[in-house]
Amino acid sequence: MRFALWITGLFALAVLVGLASTLNTGYAILFLPPYRMEVSFNLMIVLVVGLIVATHLVLRLLALATDLPRQVQRFQRQKKLKAARHALREAGIAFFEGRFQKAEREAAKSLDDEYAPENRALALLIAARAAGYAGAADKRDGYLNQLDQLPERLQLARHMLDAELRLEEKDALGALTAIERARALSPNLTNALKLELKVRLLQKQPEAILTLTEKLLKADALEPEQARRYRLAAYQQQLAGLLSEREVRDWLRRIPEAERGNPQLQQQIVAHLIRLQQYDYAATLLSEALASDDMELPELARELGQLAVHLSVEKRLALLKDADNWLKQRPRDHWLLLALGRLAQAQQLWGKAQNYLEASVSIQPTLCAHAELAKLFEATGKEEQSQLHYQKSLELALSQGC
Repeated sequence: MRFALWITGLFALAVLVGLASTLNTGYAILFLPPYRMEVSFNLMIVLVVGLIVATHLVLRLLALATDLPRQVQRFQRQKKLKAARHALREAGIAFFEGRFQKAEREAAKSLDDEYAPENRALALLIAARAAGYAGAADKRDGYLNQLDQLPERLQLARHMLDAELRLEEKDALGALTAIERARALSPNLTNALKLELKVRLLQKQPEAILTLTEKLLKADALEPEQARRYRLAAYQQQLAGLLSEREVRDWLRRIPEAERGNPQLQQQIVAHLIRLQQYDYAATLLSEALASDDMELPELARELGQLAVHLSVEKRLALLKDADNWLKQRPRDHWLLLALGRLAQAQQLWGKAQNYLEASVSIQPTLCAHAELAKLFEATGKEEQSQLHYQKSLELALSQGC
C-alpha cells in the first residue's frame, strides 16, 4: 500500500512539474565577457538543481575518502572487541568445567582489547580465581592488583575473592582484612559474615563463632543443622581452655540445655574431665546422660565402664543404685551391662558383677566382656571358668584381626 502511494505521488509531482514548465516562458541570460548565452529558465532551474546534487555527491565522496582510515581503525577495534568478549565467554565456561589453566589463559586474552570496566573486572576475577586453583600464586596476585585500578563500585567482588583466597591459604588476618573492606562497602552482606565465621573458627575464637552463628541463623543464611555444628565447634574450643571442675560447672550452666545434651559434646566433656582427673564429676554427667531416654549413648556407657576403677566408693554405689532404672530404658544395651559389671567388680560385688557381665555377653559377645569375666573368676578362685573366658576373648581378638 505504501509503495502504491509513493508511485502515485511521484507521478503527480511529475505532472505538476510538466504543467509548471509549460506555464513558465521566461529565460535566463548568462553573461561572461565576451560571451553571452540565453537559456530557458526551466533549463536553468534543472542545471542549478543538478549542480547542487553533483556538489553534494562530490563532497560526500571526499568525506568518505578522508574518513576511511578512521573507519578502518573502528572496524579493527570492533573485531578485536568481539574476539575479546568471545574469549571472556570461553573463560567462564572453562572455569566452571574445571579447566582452570584454559580459563586463566582466555580471561587474560580478553583483557588486552576490553574497555568496559565490568567486563574487565569479570575477566580479572575469573583469571585470579583460576590461577589460584592452578597454584600460580604470582599470577593470581597480579590479577588482584589490576582489580585495584577499577572503579570503586567493582571493588566488593575483588575483596570477597581476596578473602576466599586468603582463607584457603589459612591466612586468617589477611582474610579478615579483606572481609572488613568488603563489609565497609556492603555492611549487610551475609556471605561476608559466612566467611568471617570460617575465619573465626580457624582462629579458635568461640565467642565470635557463637555471635556470628546467631546472626546468620536469624538472617536465614544458615540451616539449623549447620548452626548446630558451628555451636558445637565453639563449645569444644571453649572446653579446651577450662582448667578445673569449677570452671567446667560454670561453663555448663551457660550452655543452652538443647546443646548441653548433645552426645558428642557430652563425650568430649567427660574426656576433658578425665584428663583433669575429675572422675566423680565425669561419672555424674554420664549418669545424667544415661537417665535421658531420647539419646543414643553407646560411647557414653563405654566411658562409664572405663571410669569404674577411678571412682570413689560412694560414687560407685550411687551409680549401681541407679542401674535398675537405666536397664528399664535400655535392657538390650550390652555396653551399659558391661559398665555396670565393671562398677560392681570394682566394688567387689562378685555376684552382681557376674550377672551383669554374663548378660552383656549373652546379648553381644565382646572381647572386653569376656576379659572382665576372666578377671572376675580369677579373683574368686574359679580358674577353669577364668581360663575359658580368656580363651574366648583370645578367639574374638584373633577373629577381629588382632
